[in-house]
Amino acid sequence: MNKAKVIQLIHIAKSQLGLDEDTYRAALLGSTGKTSCSDMTVQELNQALNHFKKSGFKPAFKRRLSPKSTPKQHGEVKKIRAIWITMHKQGFVRDGSEIALDSYVNRMLNRNKVGINVSFHTHFLTQQQAVQVLESLKQWQKREIKKQNRGIHG
Repeated sequence: MNKAKVIQLIHIAKSQLGLDEDTYRAALLGSTGKTSCSDMTVQELNQALNHFKKSGFKPAFKRRLSPKSTPKQHGEVKKIRAIWITMHKQGFVRDGSEIALDSYVNRMLNRNKVGINVSFHTHFLTQQQAVQVLESLKQWQKREIKKQNRGIHG
């Protein structure tokens, strides 16, 4: 982990453990001999982070899940997510996370472009982009269902 990320985790630990400024500085001093993260090396920062973990800090590294839908959101985006999750449950998609869906959306919308790739997030697709991704997903799901049925009946 880089220095900025470790400092960020230390500040999250301070908050999660409910430490006031004096207690926080004392914990830093006790674990590294320094009272400021900006004065520490990455190794010292990791020492401080480990101290906070031993004190009960539990860093939460979670996959990004689907954001809450808003009333203004296109119906197609909701359908894209529903099909993606269904395909994951059907075993057609290995990773049903929002990050994996965003990767698929990026591949779909950048596949015919040369040179410049634009980063897309499913939540912010335009109506036209959403329809394009939705139709692609539906076709993929149909192909997978046909393959599955051929395997059962063939």
